[in-house]
Amino acid sequence: MSISVVSPVTSYLSAIKDEPTAAATYAKTDSVTRQQVATFEKDATSITSVDGLLKNYSVLQVVLGAYGLSSIANETALIKDLLTQDPTSSKSLARSSGNAAWLAFADAFKIWGQNKGSTSVSPFLADGVSDVLAQTFTATTSISASITLPSAAKTGQSYTTAPVTAYDSSSTAHQVALKWAQSTTNPLAWTVSAYDADGNAAVQANAYQVTFNPDGTMASVTDASTGDAVPPATDGTISLPLTLNIAQPDGTYASQALGLDLGTPGGTGGVTMATGNTPSTSINASQVASLTSSSGSSTTLTLPSITLGSLSGTGQTYVTAPFDPNQASDTANGVSPDNQTTLSVKWVQSTTAPSTWQAYIIDPYGSTVTSTALTTSFDSTGNLLQVNGQYTHTIPPLQAQVNGVAYTVNIQPPNVSTSALTPDTTLTNNSTVVDTASGVNIGTVVSQFEQEQYENSPDMQDDGVGNALYFTRKMSGITSLSQLMSDTTLLTVAETVSGYDPSTFGTLDYDEQVRLLKNKVDLTKLSTPKEIQQYAEQYLALLQITPQKPDKPASLMDLYGGDTSDEGIAALFGASDSSSSSSSGLYSSMF
Repeated sequence: MSISVVSPVTSYLSAIKDEPTAAATYAKTDSVTRQQVATFEKDATSITSVDGLLKNYSVLQVVLGAYGLSSIANETALIKDLLTQDPTSSKSLARSSGNAAWLAFADAFKIWGQNKGSTSVSPFLADGVSDVLAQTFTATTSISASITLPSAAKTGQSYTTAPVTAYDSSSTAHQVALKWAQSTTNPLAWTVSAYDADGNAAVQANAYQVTFNPDGTMASVTDASTGDAVPPATDGTISLPLTLNIAQPDGTYASQALGLDLGTPGGTGGVTMATGNTPSTSINASQVASLTSSSGSSTTLTLPSITLGSLSGTGQTYVTAPFDPNQASDTANGVSPDNQTTLSVKWVQSTTAPSTWQAYIIDPYGSTVTSTALTTSFDSTGNLLQVNGQYTHTIPPLQAQVNGVAYTVNIQPPNVSTSALTPDTTLTNNSTVVDTASGVNIGTVVSQFEQEQYENSPDMQDDGVGNALYFTRKMSGITSLSQLMSDTTLLTVAETVSGYDPSTFGTLDYDEQVRLLKNKVDLTKLSTPKEIQQYAEQYLALLQITPQKPDKPASLMDLYGGDTSDEGIAALFGASDSSSSSSSGLYSSMF
């Protein structure tokens, strides 16, 4: 018969004060745990699919252990079903099973479940990185503008907004921006056009003329294509009809209506013009550059120096504002927006080499453009370093053919910002978040895995302390008896405290198990940390009375707390360590 120097209750109370630290210390001394953690930390961020996870044994062991699922490590089909089905669906295995551990596991990797088991980025995230991987939004039906255009002191001015995201019915994001062009003859008249700032021609060609009052308030709006007035809506605001043309998997296009809210005619909100009394700081500066004609030529164009994005950004694009090289003649001849030639230069950041950007010419409204391309790369200060792989600041012109006409675009050296760019808020959408898919923090997974290894180590399992620690960690997330019964460790603790032998209780019919436990386990009395801890202590006390490992029976020293402290079993139920009490008496005091 062994004699314990420290009672299980004392060990438990000591461990729960800072279990992560105790577990981390254990992990450093256990070679298997240490090696698996090292492999996980090295490989995790490179895993972007369920198949990739299943092929990496060490990473899989750490992940399953972190979620208390080490027992299913060899059940590949089960793991795959849990991670490739959307856990928000009532038909998914994780949700329909009623297994709390399965559902927690599937929810953690929801990004895979909602994308057929594979994503372009890893769900494993390092500390300091936002845990939001993806969000689902309601379809955008309205974009609101809050803009102060330049005053009527000049003519022929222009202004382009930064883009705003518009979501289609599939929650796919489309970038929409506005280009404003002031009349060269009437300083109070501006033409506004919305365009696809991703350069994918998702926004149907459009143009509206907005006329302002001398006090800067909006007076009226007409459709530039038809000349028809755009009347105010029932709430008094002017909403310009726009259309998103969304490519479908079968090659067809679906249309989605958008309203561009400019504000109320005569009102001071929405879109206004600056007046002589408007502070210069209140006048919006153009957010996107545009091509310009060179030396009066309509086919030789220039792109001024621009800031494409930031060094820290990823997946960035920059599309210059639509430019009609034949604007003067198109206006004079009444050419509709649908038939005008518009050109933009599209810059796309490389996904594999973030300091490299490629540029080419497009028509943001979808006309076919045959264009040359060039690549630029930037140094750590954001300045131009290479052009087409050569160390030079000389950028060759881009050449393009559109409708049989050749165009040349001379490009001034661009740059990228060394700091994150401040987002522009002149445009806002009315979409709301429907669902958020978060990533899995690597540090959290490691900590949970180390705790699982610590709790299942021989020293912790011999006297039940490991199970008690696990129960304390997990029980707060249990809301039903079926969830508790789906977790082997939680069920073992509940069976023991309820007075049943787990080795025989498991042979009963499931319905009979439910009937018996329903009368013993009151989840309303396991809703606070204190109640959960007391329950775990009762479990340890009962193991001292009736050990569940017959080869290691409890001694009297074990029973009363071998360290002669007040933390022994007698103290747990109100008796001092000097009290004399039988096992049956102590058992009775618990129920």
